[in-house]
Amino acid sequence: MTTPKPTPFEGFMTRNTHLVRVPEDFFTQLLPMVIDLVQIKVLLYLIWHAEQQESKVGFFKMEELKLDQVLLDMTGGVENLSSAINNLVNLGAVLKADQNLLDETYFFINGPQGRAAIDAIKSGRWQDPGQRLHPIHLSGNRQNIFKLYEDNIGPITPMMADILKMDEATYPQTWIEEAVQIAVKRNARNWKFIQAILERWQKEGRGNEEDQRNRSQDPERFRNSWLKHD
Repeated sequence: MTTPKPTPFEGFMTRNTHLVRVPEDFFTQLLPMVIDLVQIKVLLYLIWHAEQQESKVGFFKMEELKLDQVLLDMTGGVENLSSAINNLVNLGAVLKADQNLLDETYFFINGPQGRAAIDAIKSGRWQDPGQRLHPIHLSGNRQNIFKLYEDNIGPITPMMADILKMDEATYPQTWIEEAVQIAVKRNARNWKFIQAILERWQKEGRGNEEDQRNRSQDPERFRNSWLKHD
């Protein structure tokens, strides 16, 4: 039986300018140590996932990862996914911590934020962020910002197209989609309302690229933000 050829890659989307930052150490130190393709896929997925999260430090739960069908398809199923994450823990690329009181297991990328969170969990000072409002799943069929606008607000003028391009470069796709959903539910179908939501999220800690980069160099700031306060 002949295996069908995969559909050729059509090229990166020129309009989708939101980038996912990969630490240089990934290429210079970690990549030479990883010999399994599935592990590389999972690690890159976790880096992408962390960029999409609302919390100040990216964390992962196995039960949430298992719900992303695209992730399961590209890793070969739940068993391969679990094995890859366990191997990444053994390699030191991913950190694991058990929260016994909540009967939860958390995974973090081994960076300043992740190490600070692990320390807080071990000392009992870490505060669980709670359930995510919207699951973060990888999808190759996401609507771009122009399609979202046309489907939910109306025709795009040349001036509006420039505004949309700037916002798409500023905010993650998941934020934009969620803000549009909120605007539709509140019957406030105008982009200024959506921008106000995005700007508020940015000010309340979700952060733009520069803010995230600055916070990533300050583990003490992350540690303090996750501690329980009396």
